[in-house]
Amino acid sequence: MPIDFPNQHIADMVAADRAAEWLTVQPVSIRTGAATVELTVAEHMCNGHGTCHGGVLFTLADIALSYASNSVGALNVAAHADIQYVTPAQLGQRLRATATERMRYGRSGRNGIYDIPVTVADTGELVAIFTGRVVQVAQRSERGS
Repeated sequence: MPIDFPNQHIADMVAADRAAEWLTVQPVSIRTGAATVELTVAEHMCNGHGTCHGGVLFTLADIALSYASNSVGALNVAAHADIQYVTPAQLGQRLRATATERMRYGRSGRNGIYDIPVTVADTGELVAIFTGRVVQVAQRSERGS
């Protein structure tokens, strides 16, 4: 199902996101300052314990952070991220990462903090808690768009 994008900048960014495409991450919703993405844990995403690799969980949450922070129409990049793993995700589970802007701060509000819980999509069970900080490095017009 197609989603509505808040602006052309984020639509273009999602369309060009090869990492998300490779990992089969699908955007569910993107609105200004928030984004929800999902993926289904495939065999190649599992670690030696047979559960979803922590790096996959981190990347899923990081993609949600990227989409949420760039949905404001400015170029934002991650400056710091932290993840707490709560429970293992299993092969075949559909995972959801929902990024929500907690606050903007600093000179001209160029820094932002986002909360991103990673859950099992159909049950809401918490798998990980990711917190990301972004910094705005340019307005879209500064990059020619």
